Amino acid sequence: MPFYRYVCEKCGSEKRIFHGMNEDPTVLCDCGSGMKRTVSKVAVVFKGSGFYITDNRKSETKKEEKSEEAA
Repeated sequence: MPFYRYVCEKCGSEKRIFHGMNEDPTVLCDCGSGMKRTVSKVAVVFKGSGFYITDNRKSETKKEEKSEEAA
């Protein structure tokens, strides 16, 4: 069972609730208004020159420089 993130529609406070995927609980905020389930924030870090090992960005620029020098 995963954690779900809920945000208050009125005051903007957040809660993380642990429940099953098929459940649809009614979650109330401390201020008394309803909370809406939202997509959680995910940290993604891309390092390097590209996304794959086979990316050839640097070698393409070298080819262009060589062709300009030859011309």
